[in-house]
Amino acid sequence: MTTLRIIYTKENYMSFLGHLELMKLFERVFRFNKLPLKFSEGFNPIPKMTYASPLSVGYSSKGEVMEVQLESEMPLNTILNLNFPEGIKVIDAAYVNSKKSLMASLSHSEYLIKVEFKQSIEQLPVDEWISAFLNQSEVLYEKKAKNGNMRSINIIELIHTLKMVYKSEHELILRAIIQTGSQGSLNPETLVNVMCKHFGIPHEIDNIRIERLQLLYEEENKLLPLFEMRE
Repeated sequence: MTTLRIIYTKENYMSFLGHLELMKLFERVFRFNKLPLKFSEGFNPIPKMTYASPLSVGYSSKGEVMEVQLESEMPLNTILNLNFPEGIKVIDAAYVNSKKSLMASLSHSEYLIKVEFKQSIEQLPVDEWISAFLNQSEVLYEKKAKNGNMRSINIIELIHTLKMVYKSEHELILRAIIQTGSQGSLNPETLVNVMCKHFGIPHEIDNIRIERLQLLYEEENKLLPLFEMRE
């Protein structure tokens, strides 16, 4: 048995594909191309596939990571040339011996966040606000726990980096690396809404578009691409 790790895009119309539908799509493509899949045991065997972090419906991505167990290796060129519907494309593939699971190793995600406002924001000092926001020791917001109770979360502890990369009359583009995974996660839309509320921005948000740029893991206090994790 061998582990094949794949990094792939999820863009355009495919961004509206739910996680279960995505899993079925990968299984169909793998079966059609006769990959020697390793199946689970039991009455209903399924291919042994794992995904680092399910992407919210409507979010696009330039670097999702998944693994699939195979009975034997196939040429990587075959994997790189798998034919998916437009919007999903295999960027790279590798055979790995890592004993760590993708989901357990994932610590952060990098996002491009495009916020469209109904009113003009040209006069807003966004750069100054972001700097002031990150210099706070504590900014709390309420989040529903798994048991249904609300609990207060300090959003500052979940932000690794945040900066403005573009601003026009009605659009603001932010680039952020925020915590993702078993130790806690921050939704990028929550980040925008909490920051706007913190500064009392009266401008109404028309739309928020999210693109995940990459998934990251932490090693020796450094954030590295999850796809490259080998141990």
